[in-house]
Amino acid sequence: MKLTEDILTQAASWFVDLRSAQPGDAIYEAHQAWLAADSRHYDAWKRVERLQKQLKIVPNEVRQSTLEKARQSRRQLIKTLVVVLSVGGASGVAYKQRTFSTWMAQYRTGTGERKTIQLADGSQVSLNTDTALDVNISEHARELILYRGEILVETGKQMPEQDFIVKTAQGTVKALGTRFQVRCHDDVTWVGVSQHAVEVMPEKASKAVKVQAGHCMRFNTLKHGSLSLMPVNMDAWTQGMLIVSNWRLDQFLNELGRYHKGTLHCDAGVASLRISGAFNINDTRSVLENLSSTLPVKVRYFTRFWAQVEPV
Repeated sequence: MKLTEDILTQAASWFVDLRSAQPGDAIYEAHQAWLAADSRHYDAWKRVERLQKQLKIVPNEVRQSTLEKARQSRRQLIKTLVVVLSVGGASGVAYKQRTFSTWMAQYRTGTGERKTIQLADGSQVSLNTDTALDVNISEHARELILYRGEILVETGKQMPEQDFIVKTAQGTVKALGTRFQVRCHDDVTWVGVSQHAVEVMPEKASKAVKVQAGHCMRFNTLKHGSLSLMPVNMDAWTQGMLIVSNWRLDQFLNELGRYHKGTLHCDAGVASLRISGAFNINDTRSVLENLSSTLPVKVRYFTRFWAQVEPV
């Protein structure tokens, strides 16, 4: 029977939690009960054990570095493990190697963390929550590799002879003297331009498309999406805010969940409720607690890291 994403998520969660457990903790008994409850749980755990063996093949100094960085974000580690556990065969081995590269990225932020870096060419790059980025600035290139997450770039005026390129798994974004954002999610890259323009080139497309200031675009490896007006306040995260206008509640919680340390669900019964306002992403727990003052909802915590917004 095919293993579902939910079961793989449970197995990944057990893996993470057991790594930090102490001998004799009740979690071990609970884990055995989980294994016995469903044969699919046992099959999923076998995949985890195989992954552990593969991790041991990685050079020791690399393994320690990647896992130490991954521990900084429990949620991201679980999400990454689920994807890795879902992939098998020769292509799966290659994917796992790319995943390790992501864990070892030069610049990283955990869930809810943001940082700004100054590059050698005078450019400034702000990293949003849960972002992994490599930087290559030299006399031959100005290149960022965005593995996941979101960045806001303000290009510097030094080294103007070198193109400024942001690479993602879906293609490249070339700056044309500009201020712009790039966000990777699922199998799509989103780019929005605040000043000047960029050229977007999907990995397998035949030509680039220019995106002018005030516009945005999604693209995948095969093609460009359509141009659209860039929503206002898309860079509010740089000021620690999430600003929304008439959003569906499930859409809002999905975006807030990027900054929330734990799993955040929206009950279908309240998903279509509408919400507007400015919210502090540095304190997502308070945002959740205050929802009931404006909407007919309540927040139920199943565990410290597992919350659901549901009808009153």
